[in-house]
Formats: sequence, C-alpha cells, structure tokens
Amino acid sequence: MERLFSIPKRELILSCAIVLLAAWLRFDRIDQAEFLWDQAEISKCGLTMAREGEIAWVGTLSSTGLNFFMGAAWLMAIPHALSTSPVFATGFVAFINLLAVVGCYFLARTWFGRTAALVATLLFAVSPWAVIYSRKVWHLNFLPPFVLLYAATGWLAFVRGRRWAAVAHALALAALVQLHFAAFSFIFLTVLWALVFRKRLDWQAALIGGVLAALTFVPYFVVDAQRDWRNVRRFIELVQKPSVMSADAVYDTWVITTGLDLHWLTGPDRYAEFVAGTLNVRWLFAIVGALAIAGSIIALWKVIRRARVGLDEETAAALMAVTWLAMPVLLMTRYTVPPAPHYFTATFSAQFILVGWVVALAARLPRWIGRVGPGVLVTVLVVVAAAQVYEVTSVLRFVTTHDTRRGYGTPVGYEVQAVQTAEHLGQEIDSKEVIVLSEGDEPGMYEIPAVADVLMYGEPHRAVDIRTALVFPAAPAVYWAAYDMTPGEELLAALTPEVADARIPLREGIRSFRFYRWPGGEPDIACMQPLPDGPRTWASGAQLVGYCLEGDLSPGNTVHWTLIWRVTRTTTEDIYYHWFNHLLDGEGQKLEQRDGPSLHTEYWRSGDTVLNWFDLQIPGDAPPGDYTMRVGMYTYTRSDVIENVPLVDADGEPAGEWVLIGPLQAK
Repeated sequence: MERLFSIPKRELILSCAIVLLAAWLRFDRIDQAEFLWDQAEISKCGLTMAREGEIAWVGTLSSTGLNFFMGAAWLMAIPHALSTSPVFATGFVAFINLLAVVGCYFLARTWFGRTAALVATLLFAVSPWAVIYSRKVWHLNFLPPFVLLYAATGWLAFVRGRRWAAVAHALALAALVQLHFAAFSFIFLTVLWALVFRKRLDWQAALIGGVLAALTFVPYFVVDAQRDWRNVRRFIELVQKPSVMSADAVYDTWVITTGLDLHWLTGPDRYAEFVAGTLNVRWLFAIVGALAIAGSIIALWKVIRRARVGLDEETAAALMAVTWLAMPVLLMTRYTVPPAPHYFTATFSAQFILVGWVVALAARLPRWIGRVGPGVLVTVLVVVAAAQVYEVTSVLRFVTTHDTRRGYGTPVGYEVQAVQTAEHLGQEIDSKEVIVLSEGDEPGMYEIPAVADVLMYGEPHRAVDIRTALVFPAAPAVYWAAYDMTPGEELLAALTPEVADARIPLREGIRSFRFYRWPGGEPDIACMQPLPDGPRTWASGAQLVGYCLEGDLSPGNTVHWTLIWRVTRTTTEDIYYHWFNHLLDGEGQKLEQRDGPSLHTEYWRSGDTVLNWFDLQIPGDAPPGDYTMRVGMYTYTRSDVIENVPLVDADGEPAGEWVLIGPLQAK
C-alpha cells in the first residue's frame, strides 16, 4: 500500500485510466460472450463443487483425450458459489484477467520502471486476443493472472533470493499446470531459471516447494489409478505418436502478440465482409510484434555481454521476460498435438513488457535521439493501441450481430433469454419442465444439452435429439426448439402450434429459438397403426405401442418408418438403448437395416410417449410380395459388444428378443 501511494499522481492517473479502459473492453456487453460446450462442461464442474459439495479431483475431458487437472473446476466453484448464471461466471473470468492487467503494471514497473510499465499495461489492456480470451470461460483463459504470479514469485526467488518466494513459485507453477497442459512449458522454464540463478536460489526452500507442488497432483493420479490409469495410458500413446516439426508455434505467438487473424472469430466465410465494413488499421499491429522481437534480441545480447561478470537486476529481468515468451514456442515447435494461438495465452504479458522495456531503453540513447526517441515510440504505440481498440470493438460488434456460424458461437444472452421465456410460458400452463429440442441429447457430447444443464441448473429439464426423436410427456411441458426446423418439429407444431409471439430471432434473424406448450397426455398421431397383438415391452422399460409407415413400399423407394413407444418406468441407468429395424421379404430374408438411438435414459420419464424415426431404402432388386419389419432393442456392454435387450411378458419373464410387424401397408 505504501508503494502505491509513492507513485506520482500523473502516473497513477494514467495507470488507472488504462485499467478502466481494460475493464470496459472486458466487461462491455459481457452477456454477448460465447458459452459453448467447453464453457458448459467447466461450469458444471464448478456448479457441482459449489452447490453440491462434490469435490472434483479430475477435470473435464480435453481434445487430446486426456482429462485436465482440477484447477479450472476449483476456480469456477468461486463464481458459482455466488450465482449459477453463466454470464456471472464469464464476468469472473473477465475480472481475473483484469487483475492480470494490473499485475502487468506492477511487474513491469518493478523490472523496468514507470515508462515501461505504462506502455506494457496499455498494450496488454487493448490487445485484441487478450480482450477476446478474457471474455470466455475456458481453461486457457485462466492462465494470465497466474502466469504473472508465477513470474513475480520467480523474480523474488531466483533474482532476489527470497526463501518464501521459492515455495510460492513452486505452488504457482503447480497452479498453472493444474489449469492447462499448455503450462507444462513453465516446468522447463523454472528449471532454466534455477540453473541460471543457482547461486541466488535457496535450494532447500525450492525443494520444499517442489514437494508441496507435487502433492497437489496426488488426488488426480489416485483417481486415475482407480480408472485403470486411463489418462496415463493416453499420455503414453500421445508421446509415442510421430512428432511434427514446424514454425506454427512461432506464427501463433506472432498472432497472439499482434492481434491479427481475427477471421477465427468471424469465420472464413464472413471475414471479407468484416474487412470491407471496417477501416484497415490492422497493418499497424505488426509494430507491436516487431518491437517485441527487438526487445527479445536486445535482452539476449545484454545477457551474453554480462554472462561473465554476472547479471544485474535489469538484465536478469530481461532474461526472464524473453525466456517466458520463448519457452512455450520452443517446446511447441516439435509436437504430436498441433498448436493453436490460444495455447499461447500463457505468454501474456511478456511480449508487452519487452516492448515497454524497448521504449524505456530509448530514453538512454545519446544526444537528441534519447530525448525524441521515446516520445516518438510512445506516440506510435498510442496510435496502435487506439487502432486495436477500434479493431476489437468492431469485431465484437460484428460477431454479436452477424450469424457467424463457422466462427463465433451464439451469444449466451440469447440462450439466457430463451430460458426465461420458457420458464414464463411454463408458468402459464403450470408446467415444471422444459424440453430442449436440439442436435443431440447427450450433454457430454453436444453443445446445447450441455449449455442447458448450466442455464437450468437445479430446474427440471431434458434434451431430445430432434433429428431422430420426439417425446410427449404425460404432464404439461414447454419445448424450446434450439435447432433448425426438422420433420420432427413439424409434427410437434401440428399437434400443438408454436407460441409465435415468444419466438426469439437470433443474429440477423437467419435462425431463431422457437417455443411450444404441451398440455400433457398422449398425442393423437394421425398415421399411427397399433401393433396387431397389442403393446410389447422390453426389459429396458420401453413399450412399443404402434408405428407409422410413410412412403411407397416398392423396390427402389425410400420409406419413412416411425416407432411409437411409451416409457413404463423412470430410470437413472447410464445406458443408451438403440433400436434395430430389419426390413424382411416374404421369405424372411433381410433386405435393409436401420439402427438408431432411442432416448438418453437419463431423460426417460414414466408415462412419456416417444417417437423415433428411420428412413429405409428398399433395394431395387427386392422381390415383390409382402414385407415385414423386425424390431428390437440393444445396448453396448463395457467391452463395446452388442447385447440384445429381451422382451418381457406381463410377469416380467423373458419373451423373445424382437417384434415382427407385418404384412406392412403404407398409410
């Protein structure tokens, strides 16, 4: 606190103004942030910890097939202890990234003085990718503030020789790795710093810190051992894969430093439109990258010059900054998992500190150059910063108002509004359940079901894959259609019209969220034909009551086949049941087969009427005569072996494995 009050008034005003600018860029219209599958999965871990007290010892699944460590889940428990809102959680990420901007100022000021601190903080505050990644719940987006803590404790431990800082640095390193695998590079960075500054380091404290850091990973590996070392085995598989060497990591770091290549947000099909509608100021961004490279070269040159006599504090700080920036790049130059720009958020804010240092060094140049140079550089960088503010605000405005389906996802504000609308409609018909019609029904695999689990946490809801199924509950319910219109939704609309006034147009009105109210009971399906021998029940609890056959039952044609079944018992089994449909000729020979999922068992409710449909192509050489459909149900065992589900009689005893329906007649 004493140090804060020792800052000159003018510098304090400028630094506060920069932080306010950073806050505006990170928090403005935060309800328009992306909230996709990854964000939902992390949030669910945090919600489970905060609301149910279930400690997460293993994190969510990564794209590599490895489970993350538990850091992100534990961090997300903080905002979710206060609110279940995904907007609030996103705001928490923005807040800790704002703290990183503040941390950048203090670290750069300690290392290189006030000019470097103000320049570095300004560039970090307005950096397009720093802003964009700070507005999203994601493992990598938690890194920047903890990287600064890691660098600060490293400075105190390795350069200043503080005993306690060696322990703190080891724990900060553990926190980084707990958050994302990309932080593995900092293990090598710590080793490098320890070797370079070995005479200043308290090795006993470092050993204690290393042991404490290692202990934080014990729960993860205990759980992995209980799961037959799944993650360890997967890690070995990844390491043994053929590696590739390329300059992708260098390019990705250039992108993350300069703020270029924003087409990843707009999507490739809309980027030209974005460029045409904005001023082309992005060519200025390369100046930041060029100065960061210059700072890196100067730092290495100074280190080499002073290697024999020992590094002074400024040179030591420069070495730490340049190795901080370079280590992730060096380790990702050869890879088995391709790098991407977001892997290098861990480099924030080393590149900007180096740029600030270059400006500070310019003031030491002789004669008039030292008097004019810093002013020119600062002026140029202020212009660059203004251009980046324009660019990042323009791109955020574009992606939140344009349908960037191949880029920026649907802003979470639309989904929040959809849930509020569904809940309001439910109150009107005394419904306590929302049924989400989406692509897929498995939250562990599909985006909208996962997001719905967060948006409606603790409230009755379930998802249905409207591409293959439709469910009609016995009790009143509200449907939220979050996918493009399908034949299944058209059938729903025929039975209960859309609440047109509740429709929510999405960006540009190209797509929309639609809503339906179901009064409950059994649907009156016009094409339904009951089973000749009455309903048949499988051991799973699925009771087939009828079917629909639409189309011409002639060779070469396609028919639309719908199974209509009821749920006889609510189940909590973690099983996915599939239907099989075999079209047989008059001799009982199989002509065509179509299999497909029924409904995720987590969403089975007693009394539900469920429809599953399939399209079957009748072979052109199929013999004439009567056709029969053989219908059954199966599941997969733990060893991925198909196991048929038996039919049961009224006493619950096995009664075969399938139902024969025929002779078939189209209706």
